[in-house]
Amino acid sequence: MAFLNFFKRKTKRRGKVRKGSKIQEIRSPYTHRKSLSRKKLPKKAKNTRYSGELKLSYRNSLPWKKWLLILGGGAALLFFTYTMIFTTFFEIKQWKIYGDDIIQENSKFDDFFLVHKNENIVFLDTGEIKNTIISQYPEIENLKIKKVFPNTLVMEYENFPEVANLFNLVGDTQKKFIINEIGLLVEQDFENPNLPYIKLRTEKVLEIRDEGIPRKTLEYTLDAIYDFEELFGMHVLDAEYQPREREVHVKTERGFVIWLDTALTVQEQYNKLKKASTKLNINTESLEYIDLRISSINGDRVIFKRR
Repeated sequence: MAFLNFFKRKTKRRGKVRKGSKIQEIRSPYTHRKSLSRKKLPKKAKNTRYSGELKLSYRNSLPWKKWLLILGGGAALLFFTYTMIFTTFFEIKQWKIYGDDIIQENSKFDDFFLVHKNENIVFLDTGEIKNTIISQYPEIENLKIKKVFPNTLVMEYENFPEVANLFNLVGDTQKKFIINEIGLLVEQDFENPNLPYIKLRTEKVLEIRDEGIPRKTLEYTLDAIYDFEELFGMHVLDAEYQPREREVHVKTERGFVIWLDTALTVQEQYNKLKKASTKLNINTESLEYIDLRISSINGDRVIFKRR
């Protein structure tokens, strides 16, 4: 009996936790597995895995969807290939040409597309057409050729801006052109009164798409015209470029001519004229010419001739 009483007291001490003790009951997150293993799981939970308190459910993939996509894509590819090669669906039937956002009927560029009519638009090299056009029409600044499926080509282009009227003087004859920004003659026997006038004397008559004036010299000549009108408030009738002398002669509305040297900047030569305006009034004096080509130490030497 004493043995039994001792055993009972020992058992009570083990199960009893004193107040203030640091020992606490610890429950493992995996202890629930024992209870789950004893219970009969429902049919839906057979394919469910448990890890601690997190439940992850895995669904079986549906391989038939993948096969359906593969078969559908293959069929579409075969249909497209057959249509592209063995039918006339992608043959070029028409083209549209836009110049400065205006559609052009009976355009000068039609022949470049006519040779490709009924060809397959998919295999057409538009870059080759673009290079051919630009080589024959250097006045074009921007050019795009786009494919519009299934059978249409669209060409969009912009020319370099037209900047002046050019009068080509050969002996006693005169020929009119329009010159563009890069110095090419782009229109013949035509003048635009809204553009400045430039004269150029040559030994041979110029033709359309010739280089009338080099680009940098043309820019210099236009600066000479516009800067004079802005600085002195006087209209310029025309400017003559002399290639051999490398000079630009600007003729004003009062009839006198200003001689400029292209080796010097327009600004420094006009600055000399402005400094001389206290002694030389170009608005009242009757002048034949003003020579600004001569350089001096102080840079303000101006030569002129009265009528």
